[in-house]
Amino acid sequence: MLIVMEWDWLNDQLRAVLNTLYYTPMGEFMRTSTWAWPLFESLHFMGMSLLAGTIVMFDLRLLGFARAVPVRAMHRLIPVGIFGFLLNLSTGICFICATPDQYLFNAAFRWKVIFITIAGLNVLFFYTRVFRRLESFTAEHHAPPLAARLVGGVSLSAWIGVMSAGRLLTFFRP
Repeated sequence: MLIVMEWDWLNDQLRAVLNTLYYTPMGEFMRTSTWAWPLFESLHFMGMSLLAGTIVMFDLRLLGFARAVPVRAMHRLIPVGIFGFLLNLSTGICFICATPDQYLFNAAFRWKVIFITIAGLNVLFFYTRVFRRLESFTAEHHAPPLAARLVGGVSLSAWIGVMSAGRLLTFFRP
């Protein structure tokens, strides 16, 4: 009974957020413009391509693939992935403003947010605990340290979860 009451409280809070987002100028623009939604979908796809392309390559390097490529060289691609993430974040917010009920009450969207959170916490762990040790790692023909491989595996799994949940959004509309 307590769990049901907590979900009711959460849904009431989400309804308040929904009303606020729905009446924003961006929400109105996304709903009324003929080209806004397809343009932003294209930008969202490009952002995911940049993000996934760079992060997956870096994660695979952390897992021990492409050992001939120095980790430092792969790390130079991370700003491209960050740009892709920011592009996805901004276009995603626009989609939510247009039809907040299709996202905020959607189980696939909630899973997507959980996977993004896991990926974000993993990045925080990587840069606070693993990266300094990895910078000094230059052995081309040896596997990266275990902590780096774990971070790469968690990151790869989290981003696959984000993409899968994102794809499932349209199949689980409330």
